[in-house]
Amino acid sequence: MKLRHYSLLFCLIIFQTGFAQQQQVKQTIDSLLLADSQSGTEDKNQLERYVRLYKSYGKLGETEKVEAYVAKAMKLAEKLKLQSAIVSAYYSLGFYYQRHGSYIQAEEIYNKGIKKALEVGEKQLYADIYYNLGAMYASWSDYDKALSANMKAVAGYNELGNKLDAAGCYVNIAAAYNSLEQYKMAISYVELAMKVFEQSEGNEYGLALCNAYLGNNYFLADEKDLGIGKTEKLKMALKFMDVALSLANPLDDYSLLGTIYHTRAQILSVNGTTEQAMEAFHKAMEYNGHLYNKNEYAQDILALADFYIERAQYREVPPLLTEALKIGQENHFPALQRDAYLALSKSAEKQQQFTKALEYFKTYIQFRDQIFNEEKEREITRKRLKLDFLVKENDYKNQQHEMSLALQKRTLEARERKQQLELKEKEIRIEKLAFLQKQSLLEKEKLQKENELERQRLNANLDRKYRDEKILKEETKTRLNRNLAIFLGLLVLAISGAALMVYRAHRKTRQLNRLVSSQKVELEELGKVKDRILGMVSHDMRAPVNSLISFTKLLELGNLGEEKLKAYTFSLGQTLGHTSSMMENLLNWAYSQMQGFKPEIKVLDISSLVQELLGAAEGDTSHKNLRLSFSQDRHAQVIGDLNMLTLIIRNLLNNAIKFTPEGGSINIKIEHHLHQVRLYIADTGVGLDKVQLQRFNSPSIIELGRSTAGTNREKGTGLGLTLCKTFSAMMNAQLTATPNDNNGTIFILSMPCNVSSTKELKEFACNV
Repeated sequence: MKLRHYSLLFCLIIFQTGFAQQQQVKQTIDSLLLADSQSGTEDKNQLERYVRLYKSYGKLGETEKVEAYVAKAMKLAEKLKLQSAIVSAYYSLGFYYQRHGSYIQAEEIYNKGIKKALEVGEKQLYADIYYNLGAMYASWSDYDKALSANMKAVAGYNELGNKLDAAGCYVNIAAAYNSLEQYKMAISYVELAMKVFEQSEGNEYGLALCNAYLGNNYFLADEKDLGIGKTEKLKMALKFMDVALSLANPLDDYSLLGTIYHTRAQILSVNGTTEQAMEAFHKAMEYNGHLYNKNEYAQDILALADFYIERAQYREVPPLLTEALKIGQENHFPALQRDAYLALSKSAEKQQQFTKALEYFKTYIQFRDQIFNEEKEREITRKRLKLDFLVKENDYKNQQHEMSLALQKRTLEARERKQQLELKEKEIRIEKLAFLQKQSLLEKEKLQKENELERQRLNANLDRKYRDEKILKEETKTRLNRNLAIFLGLLVLAISGAALMVYRAHRKTRQLNRLVSSQKVELEELGKVKDRILGMVSHDMRAPVNSLISFTKLLELGNLGEEKLKAYTFSLGQTLGHTSSMMENLLNWAYSQMQGFKPEIKVLDISSLVQELLGAAEGDTSHKNLRLSFSQDRHAQVIGDLNMLTLIIRNLLNNAIKFTPEGGSINIKIEHHLHQVRLYIADTGVGLDKVQLQRFNSPSIIELGRSTAGTNREKGTGLGLTLCKTFSAMMNAQLTATPNDNNGTIFILSMPCNVSSTKELKEFACNV
């Protein structure tokens, strides 16, 4: 099954062969000719070479060579009794003529191909030829024949069970009805095509195109024909365009996306959503700007210019229309130039620049007449072609379906309406031209009056100068008095400034005195802390050392049994573990008090660190039969020092285990709050009383806590929480504690988490 790219305007694919591609095609032709000269047998290989040769010459546009090798291929296929190859040759030759604008020759070859396809039963090529005929008839607006050809192609595809290609024909038929302004009929055929595309996978392009067709037809259709209101009609049109956009975005097809955004912009413009409409116009220009044919891009520019004119944003209009005129001149698009000058005239008229509006309107009329004459010549040529077709198709006309007759009637009605509209438009243009001429005369009169006013203004200025000279003489008398007043004012300001400087110096002295007093208090407190630490070390170190000496003496005597040895070893291990923990906290605290100490700030994975420390604490929690849980709203990273953060979390976790009785629970949770990450460690243990909580949450971090035994008589040093508070402050973090509803305490560690660059991280570390 193959899916074709269908077009709203029935445009044929234009193949362009660059210089490098031409060289490659010529090399292919040379190799094929060499192989053909060396082969002396007429077989399928030679037939395949002829086919490749006429297709290669077709890429180079060499008509005589194409015709010659098509004839050779047909003759050889006849000898080999390969009738399908003959039909395929007719199809290729007809398509070649069609691409190069030789429509009469193309139609003649296609008809021969259809006849041959019927003879040999080649149904696929039979339907494909009618498919191309439908596109060709549509290119010169002969929608009667285009619809008939597409219907026959549909019949052929349906007989083959090829529903996808039949759906493509439905889309082309819908485009014909759209051109005839029969939008309701167009919608019905698009819906038929959409049903087919929805039944199988991989048809995103077809579905996107169908939704774009539906949105376009709903937007253009009359509310009465659809049986709905204008608001609902625009809402449905916008809905279809949104679906088409969602399907087309992954395909990255610039032409399709440009068409969708152009129609979407027009719908939004009518619907009053200005910002969305402007965004859609720019998107359409972006995608259509990638296309080789700049006409669609220029149409986007004109539509955006009209959008700005309707909203009185006249400054945006001239650059757009200048670009449109440039594209029209470079690519010979007179219709584009015509529409651009009409838009310029409209913009100038709304700004009351009636002379410019008249000049632009005259240029617009010149292009309109030029295009009208060219269209008249093309209409004559089209009628001649139709006459030629009528001579050849008398038999076909007698067998034409009732649907074709009805369509002809609709076509005539549409043309009559179009002629009436053109007559009304001509009358309006004549009236507008007369109006612009009157406005131009009024503008001239206005300019004359402005010149007269300018003369009077100059005379008034001369009189004002004479009066100013008299006033200057009087002002010189008062200037000396004013200078004296200024001098006195400056003298007062100087005295005030001197007084202010004295006051500031006095205030600075008082601030320095307060700072010295506060530093004295801090030094006294630090001395007290150091005295406590020395007393604590002398007390806590004496017991484990004495225990160790006693244990060594018992070992020397050798009177210990195995059970007593184990008991003493276990007790000594606990004592030494407590002593080691005390020494580690003591050394860390002393290190933090050293002058010039700076934490090593970097981005840390707090989620992984917490999980690692929880794993290390599983033995202690299982020993006391504690329930340990961990949760987080998402993976978290913070900014801080790894060693400090590890010590804080480990101390808080050990305290929770220490003061939680057997069977209790410890809950650890990580949450994000704006630019912070918060770590909650909640236990159901003994908890801190109000005085302890108040002391812990106070700004001071110098005072040492009082060590208390755990629920299983675990020993402590009193340094842990003080060290946690100290390190938190050094990392620009905050550590607080609150009572737990289920007894116990919740410790909350809040740390910064958002740094967008390495430079910001360095600045953060410097601030710390």
